[in-house]
Amino acid sequence: MANLCIKPARSGQQLICLNRKHTFLVRLSTRFYSSESDKVVTIGSVKKTISVPKNPELVPKSYLPKSIPKETMKDLKWMMQKDILGQDIFLLGRPGPLRRTLAQQYLELTQREMEYVSLSRDTTESDLKQRREISGGTAHYMDQSAVKAATEGRILVLEGIEKVERNVLPVLNNLLENREMHLEDGRLLIPAQRYDSLLADHGKEVLDEWRLVRVSEDFRVIALGLPVPKYVGSPLDPPLRSRFQARDVKHLPFGQQLDVLEKIAPNVDKETLSQILSFSHTLLTEESSGLGLPDFPIENLPRSISLLNSLPELSHYDLLTRLYPYKLFLAQDGQKSVQDTLQTFHIHPSQSSQYMSVDSVSFSSAKPDLATVSIQAGKTMHSVTVPSGSASVASTGYVPTAYHNWLLADMLLSHSVGDVCLVGPRGCGKSALVKQMTDLLGYRTETIQLYADMTARDLLQQRTTTETGDTVWRLSPLVEAAIEGKLAVLDGLHRVHRGTLAVLQRLVHDRELQLYDGSRLIGQEKFDMIKEENGFSDQEMIERGIRVIHPAFRLFALAEPPSVGTAKGQWMSPEILSMFSFHEMRALSQKEESEVLTKMTGT
Repeated sequence: MANLCIKPARSGQQLICLNRKHTFLVRLSTRFYSSESDKVVTIGSVKKTISVPKNPELVPKSYLPKSIPKETMKDLKWMMQKDILGQDIFLLGRPGPLRRTLAQQYLELTQREMEYVSLSRDTTESDLKQRREISGGTAHYMDQSAVKAATEGRILVLEGIEKVERNVLPVLNNLLENREMHLEDGRLLIPAQRYDSLLADHGKEVLDEWRLVRVSEDFRVIALGLPVPKYVGSPLDPPLRSRFQARDVKHLPFGQQLDVLEKIAPNVDKETLSQILSFSHTLLTEESSGLGLPDFPIENLPRSISLLNSLPELSHYDLLTRLYPYKLFLAQDGQKSVQDTLQTFHIHPSQSSQYMSVDSVSFSSAKPDLATVSIQAGKTMHSVTVPSGSASVASTGYVPTAYHNWLLADMLLSHSVGDVCLVGPRGCGKSALVKQMTDLLGYRTETIQLYADMTARDLLQQRTTTETGDTVWRLSPLVEAAIEGKLAVLDGLHRVHRGTLAVLQRLVHDRELQLYDGSRLIGQEKFDMIKEENGFSDQEMIERGIRVIHPAFRLFALAEPPSVGTAKGQWMSPEILSMFSFHEMRALSQKEESEVLTKMTGT
């Protein structure tokens, strides 16, 4: 259902934009009008007529905040201007979800359907145009995202432009410039104006005989990429680059970001939030970049601040090093620069957090996907709600130490707000500690062994054939874990190519995933929202290619420390930093090993 929006009575008032599920409060710089005949969204002096989408399940949901920051409003206004002019858009910016979120906010605001492609080094021409499938012993071509977006008037979102091989994207050149494209099945896409002119002269039957297909005048492309050479990747070819209108998408200014954090964490004083945010912004300056410091993943700050809101005693230093474990990937000079910055904003390591331990874990039948973990921190007891499984698992063979008890409690805090990566040398006990955590929470686990030559298809879906020779797509263990609510253990994060791992970014940040067979996975809340707004049943959602990600699903990555000072072994890139909360695990000391052996043998 389209939004119903009310114009304010006089200047300075807020405007209210309503739909069945959410209420958006938008400043006067954005005005909405609605009537039975047409719907118009206005940002400043820019107006755009909104039509009701044919496939509402393809319109992004829950990306527009209730109060849109001014910086975001400027970006949305610029995008609307380019959309009205019929121009394709290239959003540049730092690694992280910001560019993709902005694109989806615009599509939600204008009620546009989206076709999404996550580009990687494995992407081929057939992934964009047409793929040949065999069904019933007969080969036929299936339209892929670029063709479906062009013919249905959708927005094609291409993420990871810098990761794809340079000979793949030029196939889109003619589609971008002239709205024309030759297809593998012999059809020809032509622009709407030319098609309509031929239609008036020759009629539909003749055009179908000529195998001409109309490209909708509403078709647009939004490309998302990183600036190269600052970041690793392939630069755009000049002919392809000239097809886009580009914009550098920046993070929110300090004041606007502080306002957002204050709403998330009302229990944390403003001075503390200001210190943490100041440190984060300092690591995003040109000076820090010149020192070789990777970007701070500032988009992950809200979820960590929500953790601080629940546990005010949590060390600010520990909070920041979860997001930015600088000792793991920086040499001594870089570590000193970060430490000096921390001291500038009075953020120091705390010893009190070293005394945390898990006291108890309780489950409730009313909330089967959640558990309440009681954590002892010194003399204080804290209760934290975390995702959990429903399996009854007896823990065996685990011998606790004071260090492991603290690390386990610390990991559970991160688990409560997102996905986790545990980094430690080979043989230090990472897998054993994760098993203990999953046993405590009743999780069933799915271990995915990562390797250097792994492709995006190995992570998501593999193409195979049936006994009769028909081609089918088989879900990977990772996708099955997402559907069934398991904890997926990505073992060997340091081995896999960073371009391959990028296909998981949307799963991590948005809890959405586009699969190669055209189906999608989305989170439970968005799934229920689409059902409610459109009156779909579960079966209808499946028929429309939408499946739900179980709310208990979590990713837990295991990795060995990166090689500091060498480019080859440095896997901890800004993109990887934006995906996880990080914890470092050391090997046991000789005293701790003796303690474990004593408990195991009883001597």
